[in-house]
Amino acid sequence: MKVIGTMAVATLACGLQLFSLATAVAQNPDALAAMAPRPGLPPVEDFFRRARYSDVRLSPDGKLLSAIVPLNERRNLALIDLDKGTAVALTSLREQDVASYGWIGDRMLEIKIANLADEGGLVILKQDVLIDISGEVVRDMTKVSRRGLTRIIATIDRAGDDLIIETIDRSLYGFDAYRYNPRTGEKKLLTFQSPGNVTRFVADRAGQVRVAVSVPKGATRTVVSYRRSNDDPWTTLRDDPIEEESIKPIAFDFDNKTLYVYAHTKDNGGRNDVYGFDPETNQIGSRLFEAKGLDAGRLVFDYVNQKAIGIGDGSRNGVHWIDADWDRLQQSIDAALPSTRNTLGWGRYDTSRVLVHTESETQPPFFYLLDRNTLKMQEVAVAYPWLKNSELSPRRFVRYTARDGLSIPAYLTMPRKPAGSKPPLIVDIHGGPFVGPTAFGYNAEAQLFASRGYVVLQPDYRGSKGYGDAFYKAGWRQYGLAMQDDITDGVKWLIEAGKVDPDRICLFGGSYGGYATLWGLEKEPGMFRCGVAFVALADLELKFDVGWSDYMKAEWGNNSTNMLTRTVGDPDKEREKMRAVSPLYHAERIQAPLLLAYGASDQRVPLIHGNRMRSALDKYNKPYEWVVYADEGHGFNKDENRFDFYRRVDAFLAKNLAPRTGGASASASAPVSKSP
Repeated sequence: MKVIGTMAVATLACGLQLFSLATAVAQNPDALAAMAPRPGLPPVEDFFRRARYSDVRLSPDGKLLSAIVPLNERRNLALIDLDKGTAVALTSLREQDVASYGWIGDRMLEIKIANLADEGGLVILKQDVLIDISGEVVRDMTKVSRRGLTRIIATIDRAGDDLIIETIDRSLYGFDAYRYNPRTGEKKLLTFQSPGNVTRFVADRAGQVRVAVSVPKGATRTVVSYRRSNDDPWTTLRDDPIEEESIKPIAFDFDNKTLYVYAHTKDNGGRNDVYGFDPETNQIGSRLFEAKGLDAGRLVFDYVNQKAIGIGDGSRNGVHWIDADWDRLQQSIDAALPSTRNTLGWGRYDTSRVLVHTESETQPPFFYLLDRNTLKMQEVAVAYPWLKNSELSPRRFVRYTARDGLSIPAYLTMPRKPAGSKPPLIVDIHGGPFVGPTAFGYNAEAQLFASRGYVVLQPDYRGSKGYGDAFYKAGWRQYGLAMQDDITDGVKWLIEAGKVDPDRICLFGGSYGGYATLWGLEKEPGMFRCGVAFVALADLELKFDVGWSDYMKAEWGNNSTNMLTRTVGDPDKEREKMRAVSPLYHAERIQAPLLLAYGASDQRVPLIHGNRMRSALDKYNKPYEWVVYADEGHGFNKDENRFDFYRRVDAFLAKNLAPRTGGASASASAPVSKSP
């Protein structure tokens, strides 16, 4: 079979200094910087260049290190042989990217390929391949099913030749599970008697598919079904309203009896913790770990010793170890690297080598390799070697109180060199809105703004996920209402604390964050000096009415519409309420300069949002800057466009957040368009 890309596997000379691979495959930074930096400030491009190394992992046998590297101005995959000290570029894609990957066996990886610079702005899978470390494609997984979507849910053997997969084949609306050999193509159906409308299966360690999670059409309920083996009938464990899911299956323990699940109780704010669960009696057992303030994260297994050993606690601490040996190892590493969060990774079948991903608010990712036999650790890769830690600003997790008493989590970045005794404030509002939580560690936008002397607040307003069921649902049907007040209350908190200049505050955000920027300028017109809204939702009704958006084109479009109705509003019954908080209908309230940016091919927030908002601004002669990237979608993925956008943002903020002179307010330039 053909090797992925336009050339065969290329061996890169690197000797025992494994990390010279970076200079061999990384893009030339000088070629990316098309604009001279502002004097005395780091170039905008430095914050948004592709990482030299990302998604670094150890192979199951611990002998190889894999990493995403920038090659051919695309995301490609490289391998380093840790014993031989040699490196190869496993892929050499030129028109596509390695969107994600994972190790399936000691010598096999699954690589999902997509064009991350696609004009639609959505990650549309182009190819899903199993590839040998020699570069040979073992199987194109997109051809396993008639409908193209296949997911690997379990690896039964060490070679990766015996898999449990789930794929949509017999139905438009649900998965089936199969035993599958990727080398021979042999496929055996395991779920002839299916619960129906299955969104995912869970197999035990012996390859028996024993749990199914179903969402019947209409997306109003979640059903969890169970069987003892592949040959037994299904029984219903739980049938809950979709917003009241009582358990979320994770995986079976190695005894194939205990099923680990996420579950929550109302007395802890609905936060998900990890519990043991007995599917035979349908009873929840003991809690493995209580994640304070946040939902529990991933469950970590030691496959060598065959036990669960840790749980991601969703916070800055990474993993809470329930195994004493791994806890001691973590403490030793933390003692050696005391000022960073240190996350551990290892081979599935070998734990003698441990990959340490170390990161902090002021240190972008570094990667170390620890030999557990010698307890020696050496640096193996640096994600952003051109960034200087001394120039990055401290970014810390905070909480403030909203007007109704709800505690709002956020990240606050204070500039090392503030622009004044009370510096300007950028409120960086995440999209979604029902996503999260905001990630710990290096954040490109926060560091760009802080490098210019601005304070940066990144609030996880109500509705953000990761802080429990109650916090998430508190954001339902709160577009422009309590969710917006949470953002405003964060601004007031900083003003009252004397940390920012109340006369120099700017809103910034994309998608829902763009909506919140527009609505903030309209709801609190006297509070903000400016706003930057990109790929911004302008009219809530258009979320339902635009037939070419990805929501409406999805096979499960009715489910998407039902979920939107519950979380946003019902356009058939509440049209006036939705218009009351849609920025399009209140443009006359805007007083501050505005930068609007869109992708012409956006399928999530189609350009009609921007065009109609622009017309409304023109009607009232409001100042704004306008840019459309003809070859972009929901986000600006191409380097040239991403750099251009943030250069514009940098210049816009410098102009509009300058101290007022003579009482005159800052103003935006005349509308400008990058596209025809």
